[in-house]
Order: sequence, then structure tokens, then C-alpha cells
Amino acid sequence: MRTRKQELHQIGALPLLLNESGEVEVFLVTARGSGRWIIPKGNPIPGLAPHDAAAQEAREEAGLVGVAEPRCIGTFEFSRRRRGRDTTCLVDVYPLMVKLQLRKWAEAGQRSVLQCNLETALSLVGSASLAFLIEQYLSPQMPSGRLGPSDRPSGTSLHVD
Repeated sequence: MRTRKQELHQIGALPLLLNESGEVEVFLVTARGSGRWIIPKGNPIPGLAPHDAAAQEAREEAGLVGVAEPRCIGTFEFSRRRRGRDTTCLVDVYPLMVKLQLRKWAEAGQRSVLQCNLETALSLVGSASLAFLIEQYLSPQMPSGRLGPSDRPSGTSLHVD
């Protein structure tokens, strides 16, 4: 007898930074179980709008503080085995313009964080559908103006206590 595949819904942040050269950089985190490179994500948080929940996940998982856009840029899916059952996880993604990274955060000892260029991010993410979503959102063919000078962090250091 086949068991029904369960479905899980999560919220994710796509943390972005416009560097001093005007190029977009992406922040990735490792998954706790597999160590694969992913974006910060988690379950919806009651009482918080989805984009605010995405910003909170980025802060908890990577120490990233910024402004999340309220518009979902897409959904990616991945499969995981949870409690002996196959589960499909659908993740709604919200861009987060990173202003700073904290020196200490909730899951600092549980995950690695990587700030990298788009090409590196696309080669590292563990989900093909996530890579596709990131590439579509940051593609040079997309209308310009998504990232502007006001999105640059103030000051010279990205880290604060």
C-alpha cells in the first residue's frame, strides 16, 4: 500500500546585498541536517506577515538584518524525508535587502553562512528549483531598478554586535 506524500509550506528569505562595485551578492546558509547550501527558511509565524517571517528566519539562521519586500517572488519545492515519510516542501520566497550582519545570532553555531556572487550561489544551492528562482529574479534581462544605491548598507562594516 502506498502512503500519501505529505506537503509542508514554509517561508524563505533571499538575502541580497548590493556591493561597492554595484554587483548583487547573495547570502546562503547550510541546512542543519544535510549541510546543503540553501536560503534561510522556516514555518510561517502566527501574527507575522510572510515577508516579516522571512526576515526573522534570516536573522535567526544567518544573523542578517534588512528589509524584506512584501511581494513573494516565487515558490520553490524540495523533497525531504521526515519521520519516515516523504514530504514535499513548498517555500514562498521574499527578497531581503541586507543592511548588516550581526556578530552573534541564534543559530550561529549550527549553520555556516556564505556571502557570494550570483554565479557562485547558483552553483552551490542544493535545489534546482531554488537556483532557477534566484536566476529568474536576478537575471540581467529583468527590469532594472530592483536594487539601488539606497540598498547599500551604511558605514564600512557589515558586522555589528
